[in-house]
Amino acid sequence: MSPRGLSRLCLTGPSTRRAAARWVDAVAATGSWEAVHCPLVRVVGRPIEPAGVTMLPAMVAVTSQNTIPALKRLWQERVDVREAPHAAVGLATARSLRQAGVDPVLVGRAEESGAAPLADAIARATQPGDRILWPRGDLASDLREHLVLAGRVVEDPVAYCSEEVPEAELPDPIDAVFFASPSAVKAWLRRSDAPRVTAIAIGATTQSELAVSYSRFQRLLRLPRPTPEALASTLATLRG
Repeated sequence: MSPRGLSRLCLTGPSTRRAAARWVDAVAATGSWEAVHCPLVRVVGRPIEPAGVTMLPAMVAVTSQNTIPALKRLWQERVDVREAPHAAVGLATARSLRQAGVDPVLVGRAEESGAAPLADAIARATQPGDRILWPRGDLASDLREHLVLAGRVVEDPVAYCSEEVPEAELPDPIDAVFFASPSAVKAWLRRSDAPRVTAIAIGATTQSELAVSYSRFQRLLRLPRPTPEALASTLATLRG
């Protein structure tokens, strides 16, 4: 508990202060918790080589806002990719695509894994054998698996990597910790100074990563929806 009498949440993600602002504000709105932004992983963009995209995609799948900088550079040299239909996970990613000048034809549900609902939507909008371009993070593989099972051909260049932030200093004291990705969980578990507190996962994939080492935490919780409002509601329940 902080000197102000508020319970403290270590917010290990989103990785940037700008992206984390809504989460910090939502936690503060509870009146009984404060969030300390302490990202344990950072995103490092990687370019997508135009020559490495060997196909004309029937659709471009965008599952993270982190891929959009690489996509914007790719669009400059590959007009065919820019003009292909785009599908996005969640309103935030769709909004970022529109701001970049591309209006997605499909917007899947904004849940952490995101793969199954978006893959289903893409499968309904395309035909077996169609080619799907999926710019992805270096640790992601789920969308490809779903689409290949649906009979689509997937090209999945890496558009960003997740790197651990070894210099991150955990706040002290901490009453709970929030994880927005499995990579943040792994980074936490590698730290010798990580306290045994309540862990809150943004969604199913992160919850699964936590469950492997459940004894390192007092209890494990998962948000009903991957939103700042859901985090605030969960924290209010904890406080009560």
